[in-house]
Amino acid sequence: APCVLHLHGGPEEQERPVLHPLYLELLGRGLDVFAPDVRGSSGHGRSFVDADLGAGRFHAIDDVADCAAHAVVEGLADPRRLAVMGRSYGGYLVMASLVWHPELFRTGIAVCGMSDFATFFAGTEPWIAQSAAHKYGHPERDAELLRALSPMSRVDALRAPVLAVHGEHDTNVPPGESEQFVRAARERGVEAGLLLLRDEGHDFLRADNRRLFRRTSADWMERHLAT
Repeated sequence: APCVLHLHGGPEEQERPVLHPLYLELLGRGLDVFAPDVRGSSGHGRSFVDADLGAGRFHAIDDVADCAAHAVVEGLADPRRLAVMGRSYGGYLVMASLVWHPELFRTGIAVCGMSDFATFFAGTEPWIAQSAAHKYGHPERDAELLRALSPMSRVDALRAPVLAVHGEHDTNVPPGESEQFVRAARERGVEAGLLLLRDEGHDFLRADNRRLFRRTSADWMERHLAT
């Protein structure tokens, strides 16, 4: 079946067996959902949480490709109809996966993701920047590493259509992170959509916006994975 690989945020969050309206929306369109815990997720020991720090981030990006391969090898997913989706850090992984593994996914949806660590550190809240430096690297001392880890640095490799979703008042990950990725995609002739949700921050709290987000995402996935 067509399959959507969904990546949680954090990266220290953990996928749990709870009611997830987005997954129900996707399943209702005939799409399967595979929601893994890639390295950096909690619940699997300290070494697993720390396995993506610094240059370990490159391996986390490869984890996404390995998850897609697992779904295919197990006979659960059609390799010609794979998509990737995620929010916050998961949104970063979506953009990174689309430019590191450009032929793997038919499409992607990045929600509130970071596209360039330099602009992210410059625009986020100071307390978030301080915490993020431990995870990703210091914006000054590790500038070269952060540049290499930024999806914008490899955007020329982008091939798959991408939809970016962002809250217009997000101060954790400023909406410019989505806007610049979409703009770069369009400049290179790649289909790219942008959904800015009014009166929302990093988390989508309004019921009408949540419905709009789910339906727009499912419409996008259905359109690109149907055949």
